[in-house]
Amino acid sequence: MANRSYGRGRQARPERKTVSRSGVPSYREPEVRRWPHPVTPAAEPQTAQTQDPALHYIRCALSYQNQLLADIKALLEQLAADRASGEEK
Repeated sequence: MANRSYGRGRQARPERKTVSRSGVPSYREPEVRRWPHPVTPAAEPQTAQTQDPALHYIRCALSYQNQLLADIKALLEQLAADRASGEEK
């Protein structure tokens, strides 16, 4: 005799999801909730002296990194142009 451990009143097989004729499952994505930003804009713009020192440091570090990336990009473009002109000769 077979042991049927799935219990009484349960279905033996799980239900299949319905598929539309186009082959795409018919389900809806959950609703996206938009939460308000926790920081409200100040009435007057803050200067570097009135800001949080950590934010000022981060802003300066990012500015420095952006400048370095711009310099690297310019050097790479110069190298590519030099190689292109060297191959033409």
